[in-house]
Amino acid sequence: MSIRSGAASGVWRARNPRTVGDRGYLAYMVLMVALVAVAPVARAVWLSATSMEGLALFMSPAAPGVTVLVVAGLWSGALVLGRDRGPALLPPFLTHALAASDLPRSDTFRGPVLRAGALVTVLITIVAGLVAGSLMSQGLADLFSAVTFTLVGAMVGVITTVAWLAGQVFPRAAAPGALGVIVLGTITALVPVMQPFTPWGWVGIAYPGNGSPHILAELLAVTVALVAAAPVLMNRLGHAELATQAARWDSATVYAAGMDFSTAAALYQGRPHRGRGIRAVRPMRRLSGTFFIRDAIGAVRTPGRLIVGVLSLTAGAVLIAFAFAPGNPGWLLAAAAGLVVFAGLGPVTDGLRYAASVASDFPLYGISDEHLLANHLLFPLSVVVIVLVVAVVVCAVIAGIGAAAPILSSLILGMLALVARVCNALKGPLPPVLLAPIPTPMGDVGAAIRMAWALDALLLSALAGTSAAFVFQAPVLLIGVTATLIGVSINRWRHRG
Repeated sequence: MSIRSGAASGVWRARNPRTVGDRGYLAYMVLMVALVAVAPVARAVWLSATSMEGLALFMSPAAPGVTVLVVAGLWSGALVLGRDRGPALLPPFLTHALAASDLPRSDTFRGPVLRAGALVTVLITIVAGLVAGSLMSQGLADLFSAVTFTLVGAMVGVITTVAWLAGQVFPRAAAPGALGVIVLGTITALVPVMQPFTPWGWVGIAYPGNGSPHILAELLAVTVALVAAAPVLMNRLGHAELATQAARWDSATVYAAGMDFSTAAALYQGRPHRGRGIRAVRPMRRLSGTFFIRDAIGAVRTPGRLIVGVLSLTAGAVLIAFAFAPGNPGWLLAAAAGLVVFAGLGPVTDGLRYAASVASDFPLYGISDEHLLANHLLFPLSVVVIVLVVAVVVCAVIAGIGAAAPILSSLILGMLALVARVCNALKGPLPPVLLAPIPTPMGDVGAAIRMAWALDALLLSALAGTSAAFVFQAPVLLIGVTATLIGVSINRWRHRG
């Protein structure tokens, strides 16, 4: 960082100087969080990774192919994420001051890019080291393969950071580039012969037990080349794009600090741009058909979100199908399926959220609030049923798994995820009563309660996925989760507005 940009950043940091006591308290808080929260979670993750179910998952013949898919999805996701929130991000005023100057972007925005890249690289390296360490601890991989895969994980993290930056620099090319990466990654995973010719394929070849020195050298060469290109990319960042991202992120953090995650996420919702000339509201004989077509056209007007939603629903169906495969950690895959399906429903439930927001106002279209909500449920219900059933059947046929049980579980999960969406749409602002401290022998748990309230839909969706996968072994769990979701939704509906 040059003297001028360093001086500007120093003036900005001087607004809130930290004393020695502040730094000491921060160090104390980091230490206590590490001891109380991070260490137990890390131990639980390690025990799960080295358990029989975890080893069966990592030892699966499909593990290298899945690794290829994960890496391709990670890089494509980084491209798309950079379009809305890139790594070169500073507070709005500081962004304007530095971006409007004659200083190069590679100097003024190098700090945030390095910090974001370090965080991403460390997280991916930890995941790769966890997989490699789990296999090595049981004698299923040698030290060389484990170290190689861990180093590959670090390089994947660096490439992910550069892809993230590229998405910020070229926002219009981010979506087509991400689509190309995910398509090529899928082909590479399905056709292992192509792995030596693609960067994501090299990661699959480097999976513990299959490590190769030349693969490490090739991936290192690509990583070094991309790192060398990073300053050139940063110098292409525009003032308007940087200011827009900084302002949007600043608003999102304010809403997130107030536990209003839905509004914070809505700030990054894409604006409708396709089919604006197509008439969405078309009177039909049945009012339900009018609402169905209206919601369908509304979803098509944001094709990117719709495609991501359908792919997420497909991924959830695949996870549910594999939860029934012998030897797999069914509860973990099912919980992940619940989260993915809940997220995938977002782009097709815009009408549902609109109905919930106006449910306490004057009746629209001459119908009651209940009929309005029911009519807006038709389109997402149809999408859920079609996508989940088709994806489960295809996955079951390819994997040689019985399709009846996964289809039933996927339909149950789809229904519960829709109820969770309704429940989340009716949530409203944080109740003031939750702001009061909640003293217990273990300390004040008020923060944990507020976080649980803010993420209740995600927690219930994960439980819904687990209960749907174990509908035959533990029907009581499914009954309990269903009753909880319906009860909370009814209570919020009665107290809406």
